[in-house]
Amino acid sequence: MEESYDFIVVGAGASGAVLASRLAHTPVAPSVLLAEAGSSNSDAANLSAADRFTVAFAPNSPLNWGYKTVPQNHLSGQEVDYSRGKGLGGSTAINFCGWTVGPKDDYDEWADLVEDERFGWKNVDRVLKRVENLDATIPDTTMRKQLNAKSKEHSNSGNLHLSYGNAWVPDIADIFTAAEQSGHSINADVNNGNPIGMGIGSVCIANGIRATSASAYLSQPPSNLKILPDAPIARILFEGKRAVGVETIDGRRLLARKEVIVSGGALNTPQLLMLSGIGPAEELKKYNIPTVANLPMVGRNLQDHCFSAAGVVLKKDPNAQVSPDSQSPTPMGWFKLPSVTSSPEFQSLPLRTQKHMYKPTIPAVEVATHSPASFFDYEPTETTTHFGAICLIMNPQSRGTVTLRSSNPSDTPLIDPKFLTHPFDRLVLIEGVREIMRILSAPVYASRTVQKLGPQDDSDESIWDSITGNLRSSWHMSGTACMGLNAEEAVVNSSFKVFGLEACRVVDLSVCPFVINAHTQSTAYVLGEIAAEVLAEEYGLGEVRISEKVVQSSKEKL
Repeated sequence: MEESYDFIVVGAGASGAVLASRLAHTPVAPSVLLAEAGSSNSDAANLSAADRFTVAFAPNSPLNWGYKTVPQNHLSGQEVDYSRGKGLGGSTAINFCGWTVGPKDDYDEWADLVEDERFGWKNVDRVLKRVENLDATIPDTTMRKQLNAKSKEHSNSGNLHLSYGNAWVPDIADIFTAAEQSGHSINADVNNGNPIGMGIGSVCIANGIRATSASAYLSQPPSNLKILPDAPIARILFEGKRAVGVETIDGRRLLARKEVIVSGGALNTPQLLMLSGIGPAEELKKYNIPTVANLPMVGRNLQDHCFSAAGVVLKKDPNAQVSPDSQSPTPMGWFKLPSVTSSPEFQSLPLRTQKHMYKPTIPAVEVATHSPASFFDYEPTETTTHFGAICLIMNPQSRGTVTLRSSNPSDTPLIDPKFLTHPFDRLVLIEGVREIMRILSAPVYASRTVQKLGPQDDSDESIWDSITGNLRSSWHMSGTACMGLNAEEAVVNSSFKVFGLEACRVVDLSVCPFVINAHTQSTAYVLGEIAAEVLAEEYGLGEVRISEKVVQSSKEKL
């Protein structure tokens, strides 16, 4: 027997969970089905943040799809880990909880590219306040003068619990000292729209327990929202060009009276679109999939923040005692580097890209510290410890692909991020790792340094040699069903509608025109919130509500 709903949302990650919940809570109360390929994750719901990491990255984890890239032959053949969350909460259930919102200039650029102010910083900042429920207390009393998120720029009434952790590790102040000794400023609040400087982001942790999109938006679903776990979708069903439902891998047909919205993330969304006949015609033809809409950009434009590491071995400080309750957020710095913007690689970029990177809030790199010993060939001793940091490239210019492995929906997609294939990206990562090495040679560390980890000197050759054998993804995959103005250059318009189709939208990080220079889960939440307002307005569902509070639509607010 076929089941019918007003809206079907495919995928219960950050965007899908938000969208389904907000639609269901509108005054008209449409029937909403949220279909998730993975389980309910109920056994993991109350795991501590640390325990969940252990479960999430164990072999054959029930929380992780366990994807890897195709071999990156230009990087020693690495098959880079491309973990994606499985089950309710999606990747918010396995990520490292960091909450950063990115530069205001990124969002204004997005709005300009798609000619829609809903994606500009003014509206995004408003929407973030619907999401954030921030406890702005800085646990380390010695750092409260330097780190201070002003309450007026954030919210403590949104759905998602955020904090700055509990007891901080004792050496956390050293990296801020090192940054200042190296000529960098301290940023009291990297989440106010300008991340430039050394700072610290909040984390999706409250009282030691991880907050996910499932716990924040799906814990008390209304009766008109049906959550269907263990329901991997094989394809979208069409009548002509109109989406009318979905079919699960086990053959169930679930029908949508109004719309089907795909929120599978930047890897699975393009896979599902192609399996449904939406994508590059030549790609579909390989697998005898009838073409419903020839959209050449489906699965193209994959962007991500890859990173590499450097570190030092330090003599242990006998007075430093680490509390077992220590749960510090990771210190993070976003920096502009003159060596990047003065380079021939930068000067050869399109003028629009150059202009964007010159804007005051746009960084060249992100530096995040306290990276694990597993990133290095190092084993701690009784008298030494290590201090490591990673450099993430911002504004990547390499463009990867997500393509089909076969027409079988149970097969994983082929993922080729083509990391560092653009000469600008290679330059940025070399310069960024070099900057880490410079910061780690600051006086606060120099007197205790025993040896270097990673590159052994700061030459291009030494750094590149280290990078080629030690490159990772930050799992910020974006752009594979990108938003734009036409079907030749994009997949969806600024209302999330798939070009050439009716009643079919995409709402997740795949729609980003470019990867936001942040830890992108925040963007995924924002997209779910904006899309809910778009749909509520189009279908006359009434104003989107947060608990008992009515929030004006983005159009009215602007």
